[in-house]
Amino acid sequence: MSADKKGKPEKQHKDRSYDGDAFIAQFALRGAREIIILDADGNTLRSTVSPRRTFVYVSSLKPLVTMARNVVRDLNPSNDVTFMRLGSNGGEVHITLGADFILIVIQRIKRKSGTQK
Repeated sequence: MSADKKGKPEKQHKDRSYDGDAFIAQFALRGAREIIILDADGNTLRSTVSPRRTFVYVSSLKPLVTMARNVVRDLNPSNDVTFMRLGSNGGEVHITLGADFILIVIQRIKRKSGTQK
């Protein structure tokens, strides 16, 4: 531990840098199969799927996110969409909308062995 000019010990700062691998691993532990992180403009920052599949997801979900935001703002201009959850027979899509990013998490639902369609 070092000291500053006045003889007081310097404060240790925690490293608050973004660790993408740890971030994605945490979601994977919770059952996420595919994770896509976009910037506010919709450009891919990080993805755990192929570029082609990433393009398909982003090109399908980006207009939906825009429409959802418009609907919420039309109903009440002081509100904004922060989270969307879409479900289907095969899985769920969770979309988190931040000011600087969009996080898309795709989960596959495991069917019970006795379930028939």
